[in-house]
Amino acid sequence: MPAVIVNKPVEMLYVTLLLPRSKVDEALNILHEAGAVHVEKLGERVEEYLRLYERMNKLYEKVLSLLNMARGVNVDVKLTRQEMEMDLEYIEKDVDKVYSEVEALSNRKKELEEQLRKLKDVEEALSMLPGEFRIRDMRFRGKYLSSLTLRGRTESIEQLLKAFRGVYSIYTRREEHTAVSILVYPTNIEGELLSAIGNLGLSLFELPKPLESLAKRYTRVSEFLASVRELIESHAKEAREVEERVGSEIRSAVNDLAKYLVILENRINRLKALLATRHTKYLFLLGGWVPRDRVNDLIQALRRRGIPFYYEAREPVKGVDEPPTLLKNPPVIEWYEPIVKFFGMPRYWEWDPTPIVAYSFALFYGIMLGDMGYAIAIILAALFLLDKFVADPRSRDYLFFKRALIVSSIVGFAVGFLGGSFLGFQIYTLTDVFVDPLKFLVIALIIGLIHVNISHALTLIKGIREKLVGEVLSEAGLFVAELAGIPYVMYTMLNTPIPGIPTWIYDYLLYIAFAGVAMIVVGMLKSIGVLGLLLWIFNLTGLLGDVLSYSRLAGVGMATIFLGASFNTMAILAYEGLKALIPVEAAALALGGIIAGFIMLFGHLLNTALSALGGFVHSLRLCFIEFLSKFYEGTGYPFEPLRIVLSKRVVIE
Repeated sequence: MPAVIVNKPVEMLYVTLLLPRSKVDEALNILHEAGAVHVEKLGERVEEYLRLYERMNKLYEKVLSLLNMARGVNVDVKLTRQEMEMDLEYIEKDVDKVYSEVEALSNRKKELEEQLRKLKDVEEALSMLPGEFRIRDMRFRGKYLSSLTLRGRTESIEQLLKAFRGVYSIYTRREEHTAVSILVYPTNIEGELLSAIGNLGLSLFELPKPLESLAKRYTRVSEFLASVRELIESHAKEAREVEERVGSEIRSAVNDLAKYLVILENRINRLKALLATRHTKYLFLLGGWVPRDRVNDLIQALRRRGIPFYYEAREPVKGVDEPPTLLKNPPVIEWYEPIVKFFGMPRYWEWDPTPIVAYSFALFYGIMLGDMGYAIAIILAALFLLDKFVADPRSRDYLFFKRALIVSSIVGFAVGFLGGSFLGFQIYTLTDVFVDPLKFLVIALIIGLIHVNISHALTLIKGIREKLVGEVLSEAGLFVAELAGIPYVMYTMLNTPIPGIPTWIYDYLLYIAFAGVAMIVVGMLKSIGVLGLLLWIFNLTGLLGDVLSYSRLAGVGMATIFLGASFNTMAILAYEGLKALIPVEAAALALGGIIAGFIMLFGHLLNTALSALGGFVHSLRLCFIEFLSKFYEGTGYPFEPLRIVLSKRVVIE
């Protein structure tokens, strides 16, 4: 909503400060001077910061490991102050995303490299065998005879052959000190033979399980070798692609990662210096709410004084946090903040209705005052007398209240000026709206209709924002019923057509109004269940009652004028009566003047007090009961920064 109708409280951040205990007093003095911290937590518990330190270190290691993969890249890191205060959770989320993607790719690369190693090992062995050799003969188990393929040193193979009779090499190929040999042996000595093979450091050539099924497709070694080489090429290609993807991922994030590295280095170093004293329990924890626009000033003030500290600033979470409320309204409008506080301080999460209350209260008060003389009297009383009736005339809320009363009285002077009323005397008439009771009543009801509908519009918007379907349907239905029902009633019952509406449309307005009523019923059912079938009628009667309540504007306004005129008439009658009764003209004039003056003084002082009190009370009622109660909760608590009271008036009665 625009700030001309409702406003938003000042945005808050929750700031936590970790300080050396020896610097607490100095820091508290700075916080007092800044007047910006609503303290909510004091203590010496630093366990959470030990965990935070470990968390940041782990995150730092992740960033460092990622950057180490970006070989040959130089990054010039330039950070703004805002980036230096970047939320740790945001950094962690971004780093973890990159890290998990790179880790998955790196694991795939390791897997491919391990497969390549095994494939090349198989390729090396196969390439040393004759191409026409049958694959199944490389490792055969028969009832009487079996075969196997060995790899190892030539001397070891020769030693094995000498050790076992009946074991023959049907093929051997030597390359430098390594040989591949295919042996045929009696099956009954297989156990002894395998044991000797292990003791001599020879390795039994066996295909990895993934290749066993592939080998069954081929008969000859040459065919199988060609297939293995294709696999090697395929795996090598995929490994290169994975490596390129890893590099691409790192390069795309390298600038952000470099920034995160610098940010984490700074935070770790700041926190490390403080946590070095944790074993001596010299740390102090302070947490509280700070206006967003004051956080940087507060931090800079601590830095200028050379106080070592670590701080965190986080956004409030709706539904979890309930920050204090600090109101910030334009000049003049802010003077009406104490009026809103009479109803209740707005919650941090809701609108501040001070702007609309300022306009409304000033207008209502001015209309009900409606006399130049009484307005001047109230302004003078506020300026010169009101301070004597309060304990602290320098308090912010009192000064604002006094200025609001003066502004509202100025509106009353303007209304009196339009009507030409001064202390009950009708001096002239620029307009008879505030003199003619019927016109005054009509204007009051029109003001009421507009004012009440603004409150329902705000309720509708609030329902939409909070996704309250029942409330949205009820309020929307009320507007539909009004927009169709009011013109219909004025045309059919009061014979007063609305300009611009064709006559034929009136035949359909009643159906539209009933559609609005149906929306109200459905909305009430959605909101409160079966009771909605009974209570929906109060939405319509409540609207009517609220609007009629604004007739008090005309009633109190006319009462002010008529009561002042009555006192004037009483004074004139007393003067004329005494003048007729006392034969001595001089005595009659003197006594009549004194009595008339007393009556007027007493009467107008009384009427001034009644006008001020009546206008104030009835304006509050219209703003609170007929308006704010529709959408405003007012259950917040004020922002109260850490302060040291240096001066205060103490009144002892």
